[in-house]
Amino acid sequence: MIIAIDYGNSKCGYAIGNNFISKSGAVKTKDIMKLISNAKKIVMGIPLSMSGNYSTQSLKVLTFANNLVEKGYDVFLIDERLTTKMASSFGIKDDDAFSARQIFMDFVQNPSVAQKFRKEKFLNLELREENALFYEVPPSKNIKADALTKDYSIAFLHLSIGNFTYSNPDTLDKKYNIVITKKEFEKNGKNFLKSGGKIILV
Repeated sequence: MIIAIDYGNSKCGYAIGNNFISKSGAVKTKDIMKLISNAKKIVMGIPLSMSGNYSTQSLKVLTFANNLVEKGYDVFLIDERLTTKMASSFGIKDDDAFSARQIFMDFVQNPSVAQKFRKEKFLNLELREENALFYEVPPSKNIKADALTKDYSIAFLHLSIGNFTYSNPDTLDKKYNIVITKKEFEKNGKNFLKSGGKIILV
């Protein structure tokens, strides 16, 4: 069974089914776990800002997703802006159940639009440089820095320790003395370096 959730502070929209929706509606957020108990897969919309970056609400959704994964559920996340556009095209506003149904259908029709949430581990780095960017890698707890990642699981760790976290590279208009990244992202990572800056590969 799949359950799609449009997560909110006070209430959640939901849609339940397998290949087709059998039930949908809205419940108080505190009651959502009662619906989830038999789910094989949980699909949630992640709200991003208009610029495509993470927001306070993004962290709330990611925290809930993390809690579900810790309980043993398979959790998938979909960019909620897709469902918002669809709702607008139908002239629908603030309909939690509609959003949940759209999340469900998007996932069933094309599972590749979703990211599976997973438990990431913190890096263990020693770094005194304050002007640093973590690029598509998890944070180190002892380093305060900016982050740029489209990976929701990595973003959760950065947001949870207060790192300012970008999702949209087009909105990142500053350069850094150090960029911490993986070999596969090294070439793009250099775009965010100041002259004379250096890449640290992890």
